[in-house]
Amino acid sequence: MSAPGVPLRRMPPEARELGQAWRSRVGEIRDLTSELESEFRFGQKVIFFNGLYRLGGNIKGGSSAMWHVASEAQFHTYTAWAALEGIATVEDRRAFDGLQALLARHGVRIRNGSHGRSAEAEPAYNRRHGVIYDLTARVLGELPASHLSRDSFRSLQLGGWGPDGAKGSAYEDRTVMMYDFALSGARRTYLGLLLHELGHAHEHALEPWRREPLGRAFEPIAREGAVIGVEFLLDATARQVYQRSFLNEFLAETYMIYTSQGQRLREFIAGQPPRPRSAWEVVYHHFRETFDGTEYE
Repeated sequence: MSAPGVPLRRMPPEARELGQAWRSRVGEIRDLTSELESEFRFGQKVIFFNGLYRLGGNIKGGSSAMWHVASEAQFHTYTAWAALEGIATVEDRRAFDGLQALLARHGVRIRNGSHGRSAEAEPAYNRRHGVIYDLTARVLGELPASHLSRDSFRSLQLGGWGPDGAKGSAYEDRTVMMYDFALSGARRTYLGLLLHELGHAHEHALEPWRREPLGRAFEPIAREGAVIGVEFLLDATARQVYQRSFLNEFLAETYMIYTSQGQRLREFIAGQPPRPRSAWEVVYHHFRETFDGTEYE
């Protein structure tokens, strides 16, 4: 299905991991249970505060938090898990400068959401987000330049919250918003959400003459459940149900899949029965054209 003779572009390895099952660390990390691993994957953490170990964090990605008493053993378990799956909080001004320069070349503004949505004069830099800046720049650097220059993507908010406190990220007012929840949880979740929200900027930029055939192709795909489930934030089945329900969510999720696991997507399409395969071929054709012919490994 990929165009012959056209080299495939390659997302960073951390993003390409989305195309593989999320490997459990139970049995690898001492005292890690399936229940604890599920909590950690959804952004919960163990901290030491006021003489007590506490397990908790933001509720459903919102600004409200809930904490329970935990043990020292659970603290060490979380620390070991976070070292493998989480996002380190390190200072890297060079990474920020690189990301800011990349976005500035395309007229995109970077915002520190922790200052509030109206604090336009506050500096964008956060000294805890060095890894975030690096990951984000490497992902954006593999997108076509046209995806960074279009009117539907004018700012990137890192941290804080947004219009809906019940999720880890959002897209609104031409802004991709990555909440505190996404920046402090699993690395896999951050990257999945980032590409998904960039997918919303993409689907908002689609011309009506493209959106109409994509909408027609979506119907048999959704009806027959011919979608890929990628586990991050929610389990794979929940993400399948979500994208089958709404065209805009299907297009945003397809953007994430197209960029992070192109070969898997092409193999998935080739293995479908005739009706959903034909519909997917229409979708893939339009995505390839809107990516200026760029395809991914």
